[in-house]
Amino acid sequence: MSTPSVAALATAIREQLSTAISPALAEDGQKKLLAMIDHLLQTIAVRAEHEIDWMVTHTTDVIELAASFVHSGVAPEPVVAALRRYHELHRAGLTASVVTSNFALAAEILSTVLEATAADDSEIAVSARDLMDRDVQRGVDIVGDDFELVPP
Repeated sequence: MSTPSVAALATAIREQLSTAISPALAEDGQKKLLAMIDHLLQTIAVRAEHEIDWMVTHTTDVIELAASFVHSGVAPEPVVAALRRYHELHRAGLTASVVTSNFALAAEILSTVLEATAADDSEIAVSARDLMDRDVQRGVDIVGDDFELVPP
């Protein structure tokens, strides 16, 4: 590999485990452990390929929604405070640690918006629930809806 990405490296490791290690395993327990490792490597490959874009997009969408809520003049103080905290603490950059930190700040904001709008069906409430659903679905898309940490 001349320019290996994280996804390519994880895929290469999966291939080696499948061709060199798996045939040598005799016990079901070892085979199940290898299957879990394989699935985790597959998940890492998918996440590595798309994670930064996903987190940046989600963070941007949450910030825009919260800003709209605050500018409407009806956002409760916890939403205002969470948005203020984001603006104080977010950092510029696209490294995994920076994006993850900003994503966590956005998650706090979304949580306050969801809590503030739980009892209504306003445009803000519907949009917040859609953002949460989209985020959860993204996780399912990455690990698969049949993922089990410990297979039967």
